[in-house]
Amino acid sequence: MGDSGYLQIDFWYRGLTQTEMATDEENKAALALTSLEDDTVKLVAYTIVSLQRGQERIMDGGQGSVIVTDSMTGNAFIQWIIGKYMQEEVDVPCHPKPKQRRAELIKREELQYLRVYYVVSNRWPREPLKFEQNQVKVLREIRDEMPRS
Repeated sequence: MGDSGYLQIDFWYRGLTQTEMATDEENKAALALTSLEDDTVKLVAYTIVSLQRGQERIMDGGQGSVIVTDSMTGNAFIQWIIGKYMQEEVDVPCHPKPKQRRAELIKREELQYLRVYYVVSNRWPREPLKFEQNQVKVLREIRDEMPRS
């Protein structure tokens, strides 16, 4: 599994894989859809799936969108989403404990089949924080008050 959150499958075509046939523009466009390594505000849609043979499915509650404000690798994002998913408490009907964490409900052997697909739906520049603006204003005032040589 690569940094993008999904397995790459190459199809052969006249001796070249589709990956090799992709242009630089296509590669940049694909990277823009999965790269989380910048300082923008990113809206990221994700889906958690199980690829267990014969039981392939989208996990219950495994779809959503999050805002990512930090720069992070694809693997860090996947770990964060899986960790967040496993910690969620869900209602369990007909069980002594009315709510349980998903980690308690998923069989240990199924964990190896969990995958996260994600895509960056949109990016926006980060807005400056008010204290940063105030800091810059104060620094300019200090600069303006200093004697010039």
